[in-house]
Amino acid sequence: MAKIQDIRNKIDQIDDQLLKLINRRGELAIKIGQEKSRDNCSKHFHVPHRERAIIERIIKGSKGPFPDESLESVFREIFSATLALEKPLRIGFLGPETTFSHQAAIKQFGHSSEFIAHPNIESVFRQVEQGACDYGLVPVENSIEGVINLTLDCFVDSPLLICDEIKSPIALYLLSKSKDQKKIKAIYTHPQPLGQCRQWLSRNLPGVEQIPTSSTASAAEMVVRKRTSAAVAGKLAAEVYNLNIIAKNIQDRSENYTRFLIIGKDEAKKAKRNKTSVMFSIKDEAGSLLKVLQLFGRNKINLSKIQSRPLRDRPWEYLFYVDLEGHTDDSAIQKSLASLKKMCLFLRVLGSYPRKA
Repeated sequence: MAKIQDIRNKIDQIDDQLLKLINRRGELAIKIGQEKSRDNCSKHFHVPHRERAIIERIIKGSKGPFPDESLESVFREIFSATLALEKPLRIGFLGPETTFSHQAAIKQFGHSSEFIAHPNIESVFRQVEQGACDYGLVPVENSIEGVINLTLDCFVDSPLLICDEIKSPIALYLLSKSKDQKKIKAIYTHPQPLGQCRQWLSRNLPGVEQIPTSSTASAAEMVVRKRTSAAVAGKLAAEVYNLNIIAKNIQDRSENYTRFLIIGKDEAKKAKRNKTSVMFSIKDEAGSLLKVLQLFGRNKINLSKIQSRPLRDRPWEYLFYVDLEGHTDDSAIQKSLASLKKMCLFLRVLGSYPRKA
């Protein structure tokens, strides 16, 4: 026991050192905020490219034993608490609480931020535009279900920019007040996660009634009062609604990710790796899209995504959403966009932002 106590004493000493260093870090961050305010550099102190660079540096320099995800979580919370020393960030997300959007927002901005749930994606955009929220988090695509077209539609009329992106794994859990899977008579969940675990449910709960809900959160709330029912939702819902986890990771494909966009009013500065998103429409004539693709090819710009979307109120005309590798500060991107503008009926640069590795 004496040896264990010696080790614990050493841990206590390290904790004391960590406390002093974290407080010192906070003091320095406050000074940076004061300098920014004095120079009128930026309305917000959240700097995505700086945070991304710090996390990449920490992970690269780590010798273990902590996994990369744990280190990122710790430093995200430090960033969050540091920003809150000045003023907590107000983050709008597609609600209600405990949804995967809520989980992604917490993961990105930390628990010291203020999270505001909105009933729909349009409301997230509107509240950020009006200044009620500093940033918004909106889903844009899922690796199984595909693109969330409503998010793309909102960018057409909104002046907001993409500041950052998150690729969040979607882990589905079967939750219930009961601990016995055999007693489950009905399953509640949103149609999208239902489609992502349909095979698992068919194998493990054949014939059990599946009832669609407006969100995974509302499904979890419903089964609190129904002991023979279960909800398909995220882990956060189990914690908030005090539900038992009957089964975990029930999604049919392990590679199930949702990509979220951080939207705001400020342009993101250039990071080590960058992505630029643009939206445009072109003349409805033979070869017009091919000419656009050839333009990017000549300038050696890689397109990581291209998505077409029908134009509202204009049947059979399309809007194209494209992700490019690079930043608008890059000469090749600038040259391409200048040429693209001459070819388009409509062109909007949605933002350049740090690209996930």
